[in-house]
Amino acid sequence: MMEKLKLGVFELTDCGGCALNMLFLYERLFDLLEFYEIEEFHMATSLDGGTHYDVALVTGTVSTRRDLNLLKDVRNRSDYLIALGTCATHGSVQASVEMPIREKLKAVYGDGGNPMGALDSKPVVEYVAVDFALPGCPYDKEEVYQALIDIAKGVEPVRKDYPVCLECKLNEYECVLVKKGLPCLGPITYGGCNAVCLRSGLGCIGCRGPLPGEVNPAGEYEVLKSLGYDEEYILRKFKTFSRWEP
Repeated sequence: MMEKLKLGVFELTDCGGCALNMLFLYERLFDLLEFYEIEEFHMATSLDGGTHYDVALVTGTVSTRRDLNLLKDVRNRSDYLIALGTCATHGSVQASVEMPIREKLKAVYGDGGNPMGALDSKPVVEYVAVDFALPGCPYDKEEVYQALIDIAKGVEPVRKDYPVCLECKLNEYECVLVKKGLPCLGPITYGGCNAVCLRSGLGCIGCRGPLPGEVNPAGEYEVLKSLGYDEEYILRKFKTFSRWEP
């Protein structure tokens, strides 16, 4: 019988949704347990503190000293580390906050107003090397399931390299940007969600973070301006899930 891989799930500063989404695999979670032994996952088990992890999933942003210390420790004790969710891959909502956190704390609490060692929120990928990054707010649980199955079988998970627009076209959804003039960040956002917002007739809000490479954020900006959206609104849309401007 094959020896099971050691798995750890760790939460930094976030809403808890990415860790909870793992439990929403329901019976498929038991399929994963055929290959993995969960060493640490505070939302699912009281086990605490494995010495080594074959695979570690890290959610959330580095927003405190505690986050940073935990992240570095997990990286040092893991063979394969996955940054899970847009907080971990791009910074998400808390990283898009304007003005350094220390200035905000000082304005409210004075010079001694940082007892928790707060840091400016940044994604996991800015502090340590990650082996796989899976964005989404929350991510598609089928993606993490497939990634973990691939790793267990010795296969490198597939990295998405296309925008949400591609999935919209494959599903033959109406382009809400062109047809309805709705703000949609699908052309510049990581694919992998199967264009779930477009299925409901809504524009992509960019929750999977900006796709790097040959996308054209400046072009997207000009299209939205031509549709009558003002600069402040467009910039807020661009920066909701990452510190990113056109």
